[in-house]
Amino acid sequence: MLRMVSLRVSMAALLLCVAACTTTLAPRYDQAVVDGLSGSSVQLMQLFAALASGADKTSFTSRQRGYNRLIGRFDALAVQARARPMPTRRSTQRASDYLARRGLAAVDGDEPASALAMEKIARTLAKMKQVDAKQGLSAIEVAAFKGQVLIYLDQALTYESFLKR
Repeated sequence: MLRMVSLRVSMAALLLCVAACTTTLAPRYDQAVVDGLSGSSVQLMQLFAALASGADKTSFTSRQRGYNRLIGRFDALAVQARARPMPTRRSTQRASDYLARRGLAAVDGDEPASALAMEKIARTLAKMKQVDAKQGLSAIEVAAFKGQVLIYLDQALTYESFLKR
């Protein structure tokens, strides 16, 4: 009887240990990254709203500080997003193999998708700043930069929101 109870307790403990083992395929949710991304996106949309009708080269110096602030914020957010622990290469490879056998897209576990998107936002703003300094911006150029940034911003916000699950 004691042996049977001991066996059941051991099995229950083993079951709890196995149940506690999970494979993580994404970094942990970080409210600070989401808050920074949300605040920066508001400032970004304010910049695009101010430039919607275009901007003359002669007034670039009044916008330069705003560009620098946004580029710095998105670069810092990308670093912050990358600083979170990522799943091991082995876990993501097993998941990718499993998905590939079923004809689905593989998991890319090298870096968070949001970090790459935030880096691309910073690069796009740097290019926009360069064009603005050189020749000013037409309304069409502003709209094109905004469209590109919105794609990356949507990717970053979607990924970070998904992590909250």
